[in-house]
This record gives sequence, structure tokens and C-alpha cells, in this order.
Amino acid sequence: MTCPRCSVQTDDAVIDCPACGIIFAKWRAPAAVGPQSGTTGTSARPVGFAPPLPAFRSPPPPPETLGITHPGWKAGAIGFGMAVALTFFPFLSFILSPLTTMVHEIGHTVVLWLFGYSAIPAFDFGNGGGVTMSDLERSVLIVWAWVAGWLILAWWQKEKPGVLIALAGAAVGYFLMYNGTGEVLAITLGGHGGEIAFAALFLYRGLTGWGCKVEAERPLYAFLAFMILFAGIRLGNSLLGPTIERTWYLQGKGGIDNDLVTGAQILSWRLEGMARFLMAVELLAIPAAFWAASMRKHIGAVSEAEEEV
Repeated sequence: MTCPRCSVQTDDAVIDCPACGIIFAKWRAPAAVGPQSGTTGTSARPVGFAPPLPAFRSPPPPPETLGITHPGWKAGAIGFGMAVALTFFPFLSFILSPLTTMVHEIGHTVVLWLFGYSAIPAFDFGNGGGVTMSDLERSVLIVWAWVAGWLILAWWQKEKPGVLIALAGAAVGYFLMYNGTGEVLAITLGGHGGEIAFAALFLYRGLTGWGCKVEAERPLYAFLAFMILFAGIRLGNSLLGPTIERTWYLQGKGGIDNDLVTGAQILSWRLEGMARFLMAVELLAIPAAFWAASMRKHIGAVSEAEEEV
């Protein structure tokens, strides 16, 4: 048999053409129909006519509310509910505390590298918690590497004025902080900044599915995000009154003051003010992640399913 579409010779017993995929039964049916009622002559369709295949239609996008898909809202709600429930079980919170500790120390490490100090995060088994190991010897090569990366990124984004303005502002802030009080403050609070940044990123991934290969990842990311944020809020709240947690915190670790104590000294704040500031930033990270998720198509960080649409 000769395929009516691509003229490839095939066996009469085959169902579809191995070359173009046309289904012969669908072609034979209209070709074999006799004259239509009220007409004379032969078939209404010429011999060899191949009806067009139905056009491929992509599935409709999932419904959204406030710019976030319903699966994203569901993942966020599940993660929030799990985090709230586990907050009332101190033992389970203790099991997850190493994650928060490592994220905290990664924050210190990133800021140290940003200002030219080589560093590595680690657990502090002697005094509990974590520690960021660094020789605090600035390397000019590291600083110039950051400058070169900044310039390359600016050149790559040269057609986006908004990105260039943001990069210019970040560069000005960096050099104003460099080798000054701002640098010390950034390194001191970099751990809590790392926690907030990781939590916001995890919550964004839970709401959007960005980078998730399995749907079950989304509520897990949202859960981890809320657990990290709740830990910071709980720490700040424990420092507002005469609690045993506050007493332990003021004792420091290994002869070194804890981050919020040092930050309060640098800013000439009371510890309560530093604690309230931490809690406010932790809370603001939640609406910030939701806003970014609603703007994901403008940001360009969308899930694979949305990229295919």
C-alpha cells in the first residue's frame, strides 16, 4: 500500500504509516463512503485525500489566585500547618535544628567571602550550635574576583536598566561598608540574614514549584521555610523578657558574644530592640516570598510545567 500522505510503501496489514504516522483506518473510512444523499457522482472526497490531523492543544494553565496557582497555595498551607504543629513539639524542633544551624553558618560564610575572607561553615560540638571558621585575613584576590564578576554581570545585563540600577546600588553599598563598621555588622548578622534568605527561597520554591522535579517537594520546601522563620521568631521573642533562654543567650558561646548581642553593641541598641528587628524581618520574608511568587513570570523563575505552556 502507498501512504496517501508521504507516499511510503507499506504492508496492507499495518495500522498506521511508519514514516508519517497517519492512521490508515481513518483515511479509508471517508474515502470509502459513497455519494452523499442528494448528490450524484462518486465520493465527496477525492481518492487519496488525507484529512488533517487534529492540532495539538497544550493543557490549560492551572487556576490562580492573586497570581499564585492553587497547587502553590496548597503547598504553602500544608507547609505552614506542619510547621505550626511541630513548633509545639520541642523534640521534633530539636531534630531539625541542625538544618537551621548550618544555614545560619552558611550565611556568615557567604558574607565573609564577600568581603574577601576565606571561611568555611562547621558544627561546633564543643559549645553547641555551629561555628564559621576563618583566619580573618583579607585576600585582595577574592575582592577583585567579586569586582570582576560584578562587571561581567553588568555587561551581561546591559540592556536591562532596572538590573543595572540595582547592581550599581549594591556596588555603592558594598564600598561604603568595606573595611568599616558596616562590614563588621554585615558579618555579625550574616547568619540570621542567611536564614531569612534560605527560608524565603524555600518558600518561593514551594509556592511556584521552581526547580522541583516531584510535586511532593513543594510542601516540604514550604515546611522547611516556615520552620526556619519560626525558629528566628521564637529566638527573638525569648529575648524580650527575663527568660532562661535570654540568660543562656547573654552568656555567649566559647567566650564570644552571640550575634544579636554584638549587633546591638555595634548599633548602640538595646537587645530587646535587636530582637524586635529580627522578628520583623523574619515576618516580612513571608509576604516577600508570596509577592515574588506572584511575579514569577516577570522574574523568569517559573516551574518546568509553566515553561512548556
